[in-house]
Amino acid sequence: MSLKKLKLNVNKTPRPVDPLEIFEGLTLRGTIENIWEPQAEALRVWHKNRGSADSVVQMNTGGGKTLVGLLIAQSLVNETQGRVLYVCPTNQLVEQTARQARASGFTPALYYAGKRDNYESYESADTFCITNYAAVFNGRSVFTEHGLQALVFDDAHVAEGTIRNQFTISIPNDNELFGKILTLFRPHFVNTCFAARLQDVTDGRWGAMLYTPMFVTWKHADELRQLLLEHKVDNDPQLKFAWSHLGEHLNRCCVLLASSRIEITPPLLPLRALPHFEGPVRRVYLTATLPSQVGFIRTFGVVQPTIVSPKGKSGDAQRLFVYTPGKNDDTQRDQAKEMVEAAKSCVITPSRKRAEKWVPPAQIYDGDEGDAGIRAFAQSNEPLMLALPARYDGIDLPGDACRILILDGLPTGEGLLDRFMDEGVRVETIRQANTATRIVQAIGRIFRSNTDHGAVLICGGDLQAWLRSPRNRSFLPPLLQQQLGLGMELANKVVANETSYPELLRAILEGHADWDQLYREYIDQFKVQAGQTSASWHTELLLKERAAFEQLWSGQFGKAASLYAEAEQEAERQDPRIAAWYSHWRGLCELCAGNQENALNAFLIAGNVRVELGRPSIQRDKMFTGPEVGATGFQAAKMAKSYRTKRPLLLSSLAKLKGSLVYGEPTKPVEEAVRMLGELMGLDASRPEKKEGTGPDVLWQGEGMIVAAAFDLKTGKKQGGEYDKDEIGQSLNHAEWLRGKFEKKHVLHAIVGRLLKVSSLCNPPPDLRVIELDQFIDLASRVEAVYQAVDADDKSNIEHSFQRWLQHHGLVWPICVESLASRLAIDLKKEQ
Repeated sequence: MSLKKLKLNVNKTPRPVDPLEIFEGLTLRGTIENIWEPQAEALRVWHKNRGSADSVVQMNTGGGKTLVGLLIAQSLVNETQGRVLYVCPTNQLVEQTARQARASGFTPALYYAGKRDNYESYESADTFCITNYAAVFNGRSVFTEHGLQALVFDDAHVAEGTIRNQFTISIPNDNELFGKILTLFRPHFVNTCFAARLQDVTDGRWGAMLYTPMFVTWKHADELRQLLLEHKVDNDPQLKFAWSHLGEHLNRCCVLLASSRIEITPPLLPLRALPHFEGPVRRVYLTATLPSQVGFIRTFGVVQPTIVSPKGKSGDAQRLFVYTPGKNDDTQRDQAKEMVEAAKSCVITPSRKRAEKWVPPAQIYDGDEGDAGIRAFAQSNEPLMLALPARYDGIDLPGDACRILILDGLPTGEGLLDRFMDEGVRVETIRQANTATRIVQAIGRIFRSNTDHGAVLICGGDLQAWLRSPRNRSFLPPLLQQQLGLGMELANKVVANETSYPELLRAILEGHADWDQLYREYIDQFKVQAGQTSASWHTELLLKERAAFEQLWSGQFGKAASLYAEAEQEAERQDPRIAAWYSHWRGLCELCAGNQENALNAFLIAGNVRVELGRPSIQRDKMFTGPEVGATGFQAAKMAKSYRTKRPLLLSSLAKLKGSLVYGEPTKPVEEAVRMLGELMGLDASRPEKKEGTGPDVLWQGEGMIVAAAFDLKTGKKQGGEYDKDEIGQSLNHAEWLRGKFEKKHVLHAIVGRLLKVSSLCNPPPDLRVIELDQFIDLASRVEAVYQAVDADDKSNIEHSFQRWLQHHGLVWPICVESLASRLAIDLKKEQ
């Protein structure tokens, strides 16, 4: 054959880069017939600012951001003539996005789960490649050396957990490394108030978890590294990918010990150390419009991105909220199953264990099924029930695919660090904003446009109580607040027998005219609380924290310490617990820089505010003369007065009460010991239940914004038990007693006892804590250290001496109680 007759296809015309022009050239074969105005507006704004290194496209759930992202991805391919990725959270979404892309006329490449499709077209820059976060962010990513020109991150607002998994070495409790690592850190914990907690972790007791202080991790980092290398971590298929990220940075990672597993992970994701986040690479983040963007900012740390936020009513669906009746969670589940037995429904729970309570009739979704499993459910005409454990995003079932959503229990974070930040450091504004975001995302699984309609059944006393709180609802979008208000009013009508839930469900599911009329007439009349958000101040703090962390990760320890100090100072004005977290990391920076005394001071400041962060050994107190103080407080004055007249008695009392702080029967000596401990700390301490026949077992009273701390002692309960309905009911009664005594003044309220499950049959007060007895033993040791330090001081100003050492040991009211390691009773319930 003569080569003269060979005709080659050469594309001589430049490919369009305007995404709207690209859309006009597509052959549409799916459900997409045209582009909506909000989508067009988003594309116009992005195209105008396409040169920006970081662009955030915010669109309402159901607003069509996938098509926008696909068009942007192809636009970037055409412009750069380079390699571009479209990144999804899960394999199921890779398949779903690929299906939509093909139906819209694109010919994408795929890379996921070891599969490749049309990959040559991606390599030759004819099309983009759809892949997942794990493939992009694992420590041995195939894309690292690809010279990527751009990445489009879908669902970027919920990517942190998925990306963090790639930066986390997770060692299950059946791995031999688990016991060896516990042994490595045991010497520290056995000398602290967390010795019993460590034993709980070792014995595999439910819910046990410990954060390893950074001064301990730093000390043992080389030994930890050696243990992992002896295990051949760099060849372990479960660990080697994260090891590639963390192997040289173990002394800058958090180590969390739990009964189920050990996790080693950085406090923030060091994404800026990756090639995808430096140089000329462009990044586009597709996010939903949510109550708080803190999760997104915490993940990517984007500074001054281009924001694309088109207007539109997508996601404004008609929803009937049903507060499922029943005195306990099990009864509510039974009621919900009965209500929806004739319809298709989707259940979202915070854990697989909770999802199992819906089986039967539910089937639990297995991620290995991918998109096929979701499509089979969506296309079925049978009244199936699909349970999605912890799937608050990443699965879409809009329109007729499913019109009934069941939310069972308050949503939670998945990783141990998430759990520690949520329940240990516990900044309430951030905690509530995160909860609100997960709820909004869960609702978005089946309601994705203003033509959708259906019902949301709320199960679980904790979730119902959260949604009934006006303050909590203020974190939610206005329409959602109004729909929840409508649901509460309709619940009252059901109780009054003026309607029934089966009647209401039929009305909304079948589109009855009288439902539409009722909804239109009343929905706008329900009150909307002013929006709450932590972003106004927390966003700036997160950016400061990330700047500090990036210096720490890169080994610039002095710069990192200064930046953490700035963040700490600013956080102090907003929330001392965040400031303590920054102080803790400033301590690590000082350690790495060789400034031991500065490090110890920083760690002490942090540990005094949050005991979970650890306090350097009391034996090191000889290195300090105590902090400088100004005016003396009421505790120092009272302690000095007692010291002058009853010094020998005080010291003997301390020895006696420490011996009484033990679990078991009888409990009265423990109550008296806790009362006496408060008195020795300069507080007004009493036993109302003994004196008045009602109220908490022990009451400590101080001065300031928090006026008292009340303790219900349950130290007679055995390991493996639970706090039952009667015991939680007693605490509810005591909470009422406290409200009567102190009116609107702030009072801390806690059960003192083992960390046990809280029965699913009861609904504890939202602020009721559980504090282990070991925390009070530690308090007693610190009080004893104060008296010993004052003994050794110059006696010319006893008040000043007491104030100085109270501050040094974290015993100033109310920090002495607020700082104690605790768990909320509602958290101990919802983990079941």
